Amino acid sequence: MNYFDYLIVLAFLGMIFFVGSIFYRWVGNSDDFYLAGRNLTPFILAAVLAATNINLYSFIGQSGIAYKYGIPIIWQTWTGNMAMVFSGLFVIPIFRRLRIRTIPEFLEMRYSKGVRTLVALIWIFRLAFWLGIILYTAVTAAQIITGLHSFTALVLILSVVVIIYTMLGGMWSVAFTDVIQFILMLSGALILLPIVMSYVGWWPGLVSKLPEGSLNLVQQTGKYSWKFVLAIFLLGIEWACVDQGLLQRAFGAENTRTVAKGLVLAAIITTPFALLWNLPGLAARVIFPHLANADTAVPLLLTHFIPNIVLGIIVVGLFSSQLSATSGNLNGIATVFTSDIYENLLNRKATDKDIILVARIITIIAGIIMIAFAYAVPILGGAVNAYLTVIAIMDMPLFIIAIVYGLLWKRANWQGAIGGYFCGAIAGIIGQCFKMDFNVTTFLSAGAALVVTPIISLITKKSSSDSVENIWKAKKISEEESKNKNVYNIIPQTRPGKISLAIFILGFILFITGILLGSEGLEIASILSVTGMILYFIGGLLKAYTN
Repeated sequence: MNYFDYLIVLAFLGMIFFVGSIFYRWVGNSDDFYLAGRNLTPFILAAVLAATNINLYSFIGQSGIAYKYGIPIIWQTWTGNMAMVFSGLFVIPIFRRLRIRTIPEFLEMRYSKGVRTLVALIWIFRLAFWLGIILYTAVTAAQIITGLHSFTALVLILSVVVIIYTMLGGMWSVAFTDVIQFILMLSGALILLPIVMSYVGWWPGLVSKLPEGSLNLVQQTGKYSWKFVLAIFLLGIEWACVDQGLLQRAFGAENTRTVAKGLVLAAIITTPFALLWNLPGLAARVIFPHLANADTAVPLLLTHFIPNIVLGIIVVGLFSSQLSATSGNLNGIATVFTSDIYENLLNRKATDKDIILVARIITIIAGIIMIAFAYAVPILGGAVNAYLTVIAIMDMPLFIIAIVYGLLWKRANWQGAIGGYFCGAIAGIIGQCFKMDFNVTTFLSAGAALVVTPIISLITKKSSSDSVENIWKAKKISEEESKNKNVYNIIPQTRPGKISLAIFILGFILFITGILLGSEGLEIASILSVTGMILYFIGGLLKAYTN
């Protein structure tokens, strides 16, 4: 990078700081800080959610895995997008009708205050660790691209700006800076891809120079085989249903149908863009065949092939993805702590002024913890391995108690929820201790929670609560929707709606069939799974716009 590149990056950081900070005046109450006043439209929501789903973990971490193991890591993005469609159509509309702010708040409504507090504390740690991972990936890229090798200096540069504007403007700052950063990150990626593809001889050249099987989407064996696709699909469903960073943006939607439209549009928009960070990783395998650290693949491409000034623009795009993901999750941590711990336990008579002050203080503290976790990522084997280790242990048990039993089985009680969560997490830890791979650990933690929760629930006292009945009522059209004449039916009531649901289900069946055929090593597996995914998206889009 030269002086012009540095000026471009500094101008960008200054612009984002200015734009993010001006929304300080928009924060009049806690809903403004947490959820942007619940006024996000479908297209703003889609852009915000898409920015959430694209970050430097994708550009650096996933491209590094593509460098080492081939194209199958792309399913981490694709199945995540499929999960966003599922969640937007069937799960988050229920949460939107309940007008909750956090998943722990829902857990109190469904189970008890103790479950709410427990999960809130665990999830604050979980989100802070994720922030450390994406900060680490940003610094890893910046060290190579900028020529500045001080880890601490780069950590401060890439964290202070986003901490301050998120602390000042809350979700309003997050939403509007996300839209800007989404445009910038895609612009940068679109510049890089054709340059590196032309160097390796475009698609024919890439195919001829990569190791055999690198471009097989559904592989029979290996670390990222068909079992990985099934495991990451399950974790994608969990992420899209209970991740606070994503849900907080969704809860800011202006109505229930906007939630469905926003998530489906965001998923479809970002699906083809997954190639923008996976193909450069594959090209780097051809250009730099013996890298000791695969996470450096894309940064090395930038420093070797992108001319100055253009390099500054691409760096701005990459840093945009990091700032976007960081701001949303910082706001998520502040919301979880303030709503589920401060308001719920420490100060039940807190005013909006008190709540916003505490939320801002927690945003700063979360930023400091994020910085600390960034130093731990290399010890855990890099960005992707660190992330997969944590979610394999902690995430699936939460999905089981919150969504599977929380929304589908009234008999589940707080004893079963706590027992199921801890047994699932312990099973995941045991899997890691015995060096089981990520796929097995995921199924192990989910299976333990799935079995233990109903057993404990059935041998303990049945709980009765009006709030449980309210949750079941939220599966149907709300009074707000009827009054505004903008209804959304989770189960379609019209012929077009039913046809769209049939297309959606057919796509899912084809996708699963293709993945399972991958266990036999059949070439048709990849074609069938991708075809199923496309039909799944088409059905989901039609359903979001019909009843």
